[in-house]
Amino acid sequence: MRTTLFPTGWAHAGQVGRAIAALGLCLLAATAQAQVSERWGAIAAAQQWFGYAFDHPSRAAAEQAARAQCERVARRSGPCSVRAAFDRSCGALAQGNFGEWGAASAATEQEAARDAAHQCNQHLPTEPCKVVVRVCSR
Repeated sequence: MRTTLFPTGWAHAGQVGRAIAALGLCLLAATAQAQVSERWGAIAAAQQWFGYAFDHPSRAAAEQAARAQCERVARRSGPCSVRAAFDRSCGALAQGNFGEWGAASAATEQEAARDAAHQCNQHLPTEPCKVVVRVCSR
């Protein structure tokens, strides 16, 4: 005769417990994967017009959305070009008074704006460049 300390159904309960633990690990892995998915943003501009996009699933989608917004503002098709694209970070565009421009991406909105203005000012405008758009995609 065999003597056990636990009822016979407990062996099955242990298998169920391991299965639940494995399922929990899978859910944690899926959550971690979702958190590192791409979140693209872009800034497009032409002369004094600009458009931007954020939180798109791909770079191409963000660039297309930014160009489309810029072209709607400019009220014509084709003149807008992408000046910055960024994934899970921030971008900014600065413009000078005679068409100078600078664009940058960085970890924060403030850094991107500072870098865009600095890049624009390197083109020696007669007045300091102004940041006209700053946007983050997280």
